[in-house]
Amino acid sequence: MSVENAHAFLDAMKQNGPSPELLKQIGTNFDPSHMQEALKGRGIDLKSASGGSTVEWVGVGVGAAAAGA
Repeated sequence: MSVENAHAFLDAMKQNGPSPELLKQIGTNFDPSHMQEALKGRGIDLKSASGGSTVEWVGVGVGAAAAGA
């Protein structure tokens, strides 16, 4: 599991949208901390924005990345 896998996930989500195969990668190829780092590298800090747990906001970040954030 790695931050690089999280970046690849975000790129695939942005290019192709969500799919069951892609969503199966969550928790397998990367964990919430990797997603947090990948999103932070893209200028999205969900933990600061939400005041809450990154785990709760990973889905929001994935949606933002898919929308082109």
